[in-house]
Amino acid sequence: MWNLLSLLIAVLIGIGAAVQTSMLGSVGRLRGPSEATWLSILATATAVAVILAFRGLRGESLALPAPLDRPVIFIGAAVLAGIALFLTVRGLPPYYAITGLFGLAFIIGAATLAPRIGVALFLSATIAGQLVGAVLMDQIGAFGNAAQPVTPLRLAGVVLLLSGVVLVRGFGR
Repeated sequence: MWNLLSLLIAVLIGIGAAVQTSMLGSVGRLRGPSEATWLSILATATAVAVILAFRGLRGESLALPAPLDRPVIFIGAAVLAGIALFLTVRGLPPYYAITGLFGLAFIIGAATLAPRIGVALFLSATIAGQLVGAVLMDQIGAFGNAAQPVTPLRLAGVVLLLSGVVLVRGFGR
């Protein structure tokens, strides 16, 4: 049961990556690719700093060398990155501020799921999720990107990739 749940989470992480890609494409079109990258990295840094600060404040030991084992460091990092994120997203729809959360989900998913289900299965499931999400994002022209209709050939590609996940997983697992 855990493997099936892990596989589903990996697929959802992949769908999130497709949403992130669509959002970053839109920001890149509006501001430029380096600026889109900066926005995404700031969102990721803010979120991970908040997570580590919260864990430290709850009394959990942070397995990082000093001085990074203190929550105050991450509180400061979260504030600074959050301010920079706020300034960077000005003039854009505010939902673009979450782009880095999708990347954070991938990183946490890789660190948590890959050791349990294997790197190949984790990556094949996330890539399948990316393709499913990307086909959906293309179909609707998400975030102002050019619409690309779903065709039978595209659907066949999705089915083949999903079949690849089944083959990588193997039978009887």
